[in-house]
Amino acid sequence: MTEQETPQAAQEEPLRQEGESVMEAFVRYQRKAFDESCQAIEALIPEGFKVHSREARRAFLLSLKVVAESLAEKFEQAAEAAEEEPPSTTGKTKVRVEVS
Repeated sequence: MTEQETPQAAQEEPLRQEGESVMEAFVRYQRKAFDESCQAIEALIPEGFKVHSREARRAFLLSLKVVAESLAEKFEQAAEAAEEEPPSTTGKTKVRVEVS
């Protein structure tokens, strides 16, 4: 820990920078707290876990891509089939016509 990182050095600095509002100082310190918390959590996670979790995420996304491409292909085939077949004029339903 360097001289600047000690809590005493932090207390010697003014809490707010010149021209900085209370809210701006609050947000600045909250961002720093969040960043430091993220770094602390990341330091706890082993490098092997990070590598394998990235690969797992990649494999999961590839599996979704396979399904999406298959669905797109089926929709294209259905659209082509619908264009090739002329529309049915009578269909399967019989209609009674009364003649007077």
